[in-house]
Amino acid sequence: MAVMLATMRFAVQRAIVTVDAHGTRSASNWTPAGMARPGRIVEEPVEDGERDGPGMWVLGVDPADWPLRARDLVVEPSTGREWVVITVKRRAHAVEASVDWLRVEATLRQA
Repeated sequence: MAVMLATMRFAVQRAIVTVDAHGTRSASNWTPAGMARPGRIVEEPVEDGERDGPGMWVLGVDPADWPLRARDLVVEPSTGREWVVITVKRRAHAVEASVDWLRVEATLRQA
């Protein structure tokens, strides 16, 4: 257990990135979801007062999912919500490695 005060479980789907004729990289598909691990929503966007609305979300993801990259998906299996990863920063504790976590900034993927 690495994410402090985990309130849910997240699984990761890795992006399958393709490059078009103009050199533009995009996620054309994703791998199947990996194992669900403890995580939490650190911060929800405040725009429009919508719980599932637009804006930047901050998620606490288990470091066992490292490396996590832009365009990967973080999935909450119990609800089906999906976030597209924008940035990831490893948060390593200076003394105790068991409380390390990944700070993921992501946008909610609308179906």
